[in-house]
Amino acid sequence: MNTQLTPLSGNLPSFPAGGGALGAGSPLTGNSGGPRTSPITRYLSTLRRFKWLVLLMALLGLGGGFLVSRMRPESFVVRASMLLAMPVGDNGPISAGAVLGGDQWQKFMRSYRSLEPVARAQHLYLIGPKRLGGPPLPNGPSGPDAALLSGLEIGPSYTPGAYEMKISADGKGWELTQLKTSRKSRGVVGDSVGKEFGFAWLPTILPRWHGKTFEFDAITEREAAEDINSRLGVNIDFRGARFVLLTLSGQESEKTAATLNALLKEYETRAAVMKRVNLTAEAGVVDTQLRGAYDRLRNAEQALLAFQTGSITKPRMELPVTPGLSSTSPQGYTAFIARREAAEGLRRDRRDLQEALAKAQGGEIAVDLFLTIPSVNNSTELKQVLGDLVSNETQLRTARAQGYSDDCRACGVTGGPVYDLPELIRRIREIRSQTLPTYAQAVLRRLDGDIARLDSEVANAGRELQGIPSRTIEENRLKREVDIADETYKSLTGRSENARLREASALSDLSIYDPAVAPLLPSKNRKSVIIAVGLFAGLAGGLGLAFLLDLTDKRVRYADQITSGLGLTILGVVPEIRRAKGETPSAEEAAQVIEAFRTIRLNLSHTMGEGRGVLTISSPSPGDGKSLVASNLALSFAESGYRTLLIDGDTRRGELHRTFGQERRPGLLDHLTGELDLAQLTRKTSHPMLTLITAGSRKRNGPELLGGVLMRELISSMREAYDVVIVDSPPLGAGIDPFVLGTLTGNMILVMRSGATERDLAEAKLQIVDQLPIRLIGAVLNDVRSSASEYKYYSYSYGYGATDEGEDVGKLPATTS
Repeated sequence: MNTQLTPLSGNLPSFPAGGGALGAGSPLTGNSGGPRTSPITRYLSTLRRFKWLVLLMALLGLGGGFLVSRMRPESFVVRASMLLAMPVGDNGPISAGAVLGGDQWQKFMRSYRSLEPVARAQHLYLIGPKRLGGPPLPNGPSGPDAALLSGLEIGPSYTPGAYEMKISADGKGWELTQLKTSRKSRGVVGDSVGKEFGFAWLPTILPRWHGKTFEFDAITEREAAEDINSRLGVNIDFRGARFVLLTLSGQESEKTAATLNALLKEYETRAAVMKRVNLTAEAGVVDTQLRGAYDRLRNAEQALLAFQTGSITKPRMELPVTPGLSSTSPQGYTAFIARREAAEGLRRDRRDLQEALAKAQGGEIAVDLFLTIPSVNNSTELKQVLGDLVSNETQLRTARAQGYSDDCRACGVTGGPVYDLPELIRRIREIRSQTLPTYAQAVLRRLDGDIARLDSEVANAGRELQGIPSRTIEENRLKREVDIADETYKSLTGRSENARLREASALSDLSIYDPAVAPLLPSKNRKSVIIAVGLFAGLAGGLGLAFLLDLTDKRVRYADQITSGLGLTILGVVPEIRRAKGETPSAEEAAQVIEAFRTIRLNLSHTMGEGRGVLTISSPSPGDGKSLVASNLALSFAESGYRTLLIDGDTRRGELHRTFGQERRPGLLDHLTGELDLAQLTRKTSHPMLTLITAGSRKRNGPELLGGVLMRELISSMREAYDVVIVDSPPLGAGIDPFVLGTLTGNMILVMRSGATERDLAEAKLQIVDQLPIRLIGAVLNDVRSSASEYKYYSYSYGYGATDEGEDVGKLPATTS
């Protein structure tokens, strides 16, 4: 009988005498061909296997999105606008101008001084009454029981925190508890509630509140102001536009609109107060300058009066005129007087400027001393520096008069401007110590040059006017001083009247243009978006988890895991046998199973040559269906006319005797122990071409008996007596039995169960097979669902089953697994 096996195309070479089935082109490194599983097919297969997981995750995501949407409140946005006064141009150091400019208006609107009064008026320091499981509540009394807190006012030293209000069942008593300290306050209805905590609260208890407990939070006014600031939007166009656009978001449209309108009123009122305070301060500065000018005028007039009184009895001298002498002409005399008086005026200005500068270095600067010096008024730069000094000192005096310390950075009277005293003091010191002396020295240097020039001219002209009485010159000088002081006084009088007029007619720089109106529809209703996001997130999570489980799955599920991963040729694919699972198969399903074993038989017939050979059928682990494949493959060979012998080599747990209705004992092991001769070993089955050898009695030394001489002689004799000898061995993971039987037969087929066989175990056992003289013919994939698209190339077309007329095609072969 021919024992040489013909290699199957694309399979491993045959090594019946030596060398392993592995090596060059081994199952673990080679590629045995066959259609590869495409990524799309694998993804679809994964989705079918984990469809309930994906559906569960999608439902969980949908439920989570619904819960989040319930917890996320609706958001309303109310809008309003204010009209901003155009800034007044610069009219000098005492110009009123605009109260604030640039981004200072935005800081003003977001300041705590502007927001805290609104938070107090709107009761935004309260949060509640709270509802268990409800969405986060906005600041201020809200909900169906908001009337309970609507009258709760706070004192200057109230205690913030979480509180619990219990009302007795009869509605006559109450108990207020601070939850953090467990401090309690009790009383009867009609008493003031929470006086110990700084509350001014006299609630009206409704009948529906009897016997109930309410929780609420009392936060600080600063926290309430910060909440308003976080929801407030201020848009100011600094490129000349006069409109300020304001928006405020909130959960309740009516409350949000009321809060924004309260803010508009507060802004308008506070801006008007700031403007009035600023104009009053500027008017005070002008009045101070006016008093200084008045004193100078009086002094000049008194000096002129004293001179005229002292020289009234002295004779007056007429001016002699020498013909042809230009210096003695009326024009020359006038020029001499003008130069001399100009030089004296410059000296006086220089002296006054030095005295004022010395006083400035020794103490507080008297700005009036500088402003009454004509040369200072002629210096635009020094005049501007003095103006800045006046403005800063005015603000500093105003803040100090209000009682603020010099280290206060954001202070001011209610409704007034906000001052940064350290910054004011720094600027004043810088002007005093650096800027003012620098500009003053520049003026002094210019005066020195002018005085030197005029002195030279006066000396030349004086020699020609020696005869002019000094009394006349002095009188004219005093008259000019009176005229200068009078002009200064008149100018300051007009400016003082103008400042008082602006103060009396001052209007706010901010006025309400469009008040806020409560919207009917929320601006951000994202419930449907949140639910959709939750659904997609759950679906994505389910898909990701499914693909992750598929990637980490160590079991055999795809054909290329056998052909490419293990390097085995797939001899055939056995569909799922529903009858083995207690279900009734259809005729088409029975035909699919029959065709599968016909395919396996055909591949083996081609491999063994003339259909003759001995082979072992095993599997990596129990439950893979090796006995099912062995019994049905033997029946298929028998149906084809081959003399077939089926040996139950699974001496540990073999059950082939049950499949064919035979007794297990005596059997193979009984023969190997010498208790049974060869003639009594074989048993006939219902098919005339099929003979069975059962496993026999269970014995502890069964593996040793299978590797003994008697077993070799048995295999040798059966090879001569039968066309096909099939040995059903234990799983590869059960012990050395399958390796012993595979060595005796020289050929082996592995049965792998789809979704059950572990790839790592199969690979480890194939490493052992590689070391033995066993030819691994291929693999049979068992228990494959007909709906699995990854095995569609191994299935058969429905409706083409080969049957006799009237034959029951639903009859399946043996189903032992």
